Amino acid sequence: MTTLAAILLASCGTGQRDTGAEPANDANDAAGTDDSDARQDPNDARITVPASYRGAGQRLHNVGPDTVRVLSTTGVAAICLDRPGRVTINEVVPETSAGEIRVEAFAFTPWRSSGNRSATPLPGGPVVLDRAAACVADDPHARNDAEALAGLQLRVRKVGHQTATAEQLVLRYTSGGHPYEFSMRYSIALCAPDDPTTRECQPVG
Repeated sequence: MTTLAAILLASCGTGQRDTGAEPANDANDAAGTDDSDARQDPNDARITVPASYRGAGQRLHNVGPDTVRVLSTTGVAAICLDRPGRVTINEVVPETSAGEIRVEAFAFTPWRSSGNRSATPLPGGPVVLDRAAACVADDPHARNDAEALAGLQLRVRKVGHQTATAEQLVLRYTSGGHPYEFSMRYSIALCAPDDPTTRECQPVG
């Protein structure tokens, strides 16, 4: 069973540095970090998240060794650009705190997707995010959010027998021919069968 937790509220912007995996309560602790170096071009489109996004996560139980699962942020954690443009995501890397999680393939999904994961091809390799609109307010009645927001779908593998957890996802991408990184607070827990000790794998409530 999959448990999703998220807070997605108002407008869009880049976030400040984040160090935890749980949704934050501090209004100044946004859940996205631009980790690029000084070689950036101010004219390049950059990946970001809605400014009030405080983190989300996905937890799966009874995941055996060397098991593959498909995860999706669609409808829960949006990715967007700070201006209209096009970027190419070359790699998505979970920052693991225990065990090992490998991302074998990834793709972007429409924000208003019905959530049918099997309908989204995951070819394995770089993918393009092309948006005609910049990030917009997270308004369920907004007409142009589909032009700005996207979900991220991942095919991940838990390596080994033990539970594997990650605190955030690092998106490595190029824009305007320049390399960038964006760290998104999206926690993952792939819980080994009968794991009674890992906090993320304990029953909620």
